[in-house]
Amino acid sequence: MTGAVPATTRRLNASVLARVAVWVVFALLFGYMTVQAAGNLSQIAQRVEAFNAFLATTSGGDSLQTSTPWLWLVLDIVIAPVAFVAAVVITRRASLPVTLAVFVVAFAGAGALWLDLQLFVPTLLDF
Repeated sequence: MTGAVPATTRRLNASVLARVAVWVVFALLFGYMTVQAAGNLSQIAQRVEAFNAFLATTSGGDSLQTSTPWLWLVLDIVIAPVAFVAAVVITRRASLPVTLAVFVVAFAGAGALWLDLQLFVPTLLDF
């Protein structure tokens, strides 16, 4: 009798492990989104630099030079970590179905904003 574990403790541990598994899976998904946004920042910055270097070699090209849209690129990187942290804070004491639902909604919302910025930034450059 001294070594027996109550059934509620086992169920609680399974619930906690399931929620942690949801957190880990979505951490990987949000991490992938963040890495993609950082790659976009790097690529756009290199393209703008190359474009401006090309314009510097042409006569009168200085007036056509453009700047890197840093605000939008940094916002694109910040979206996923902020959404993940918000979902973790909201679901700290929630049940597994609620945790899963909140993370799906957070991922969908962050993905929509992330994709909008991925498509919006190149239109600012038009070169």
